[in-house]
Amino acid sequence: MNKQSGVTLVELLVALSAAGIFSLGLFGFLFVHRTHLAAEELRISLREDARLALDFIVRELRQAGARPVDGACSGFQRLTVADAQRVVMQYDFRGDRAGRPPDGCPDDPSERVVYQYDPDRQAILRATGLRGRPQPFITNVPPDGFVLRYYDRVRNELIPSLDAAGRARVHAVELTVQTSHPHPDQSVTQPISLQLRAMVHLPNPPS
Repeated sequence: MNKQSGVTLVELLVALSAAGIFSLGLFGFLFVHRTHLAAEELRISLREDARLALDFIVRELRQAGARPVDGACSGFQRLTVADAQRVVMQYDFRGDRAGRPPDGCPDDPSERVVYQYDPDRQAILRATGLRGRPQPFITNVPPDGFVLRYYDRVRNELIPSLDAAGRARVHAVELTVQTSHPHPDQSVTQPISLQLRAMVHLPNPPS
């Protein structure tokens, strides 16, 4: 008698079940791995945005009030607005247009800079000049994600909004920038957030 080779129905079902279990495990691993990678990419993006905003604002706050030469202006305020979520600073680094040397007055549009929070767009906006329209600088900023705190020379906090006399007393500004975004895994209710903080000492005395 010839013996027939092959597999029985039971063996086939067992093999298919094992393959199905392996496929499900592989799919679950790939899903978790992909979600983990998406979360890491999101963390990096949020960190880069927060660092970008912090670096720009810190640099420009340090320039506030800079006046390398005397000019037609008898002097000008370093900060013209000092609120908890809005700051307007000015400095002189060139004449009234590009390519001209400093003239002692913040009369070029680039010499007046505004940073403010927009709750509707959840963004930090930036504008230059007297008529410059604020544009989104970074997004994904929660309502408490852009905070400015002001201190005098002996570290007493100055509560905004500050008038001209209060702004003249500002010696340091504590800046907090936070970015946040829902987790790519919808089963995770906690958003991914990144917060950076810096204390900026204003080197230029008030005029």
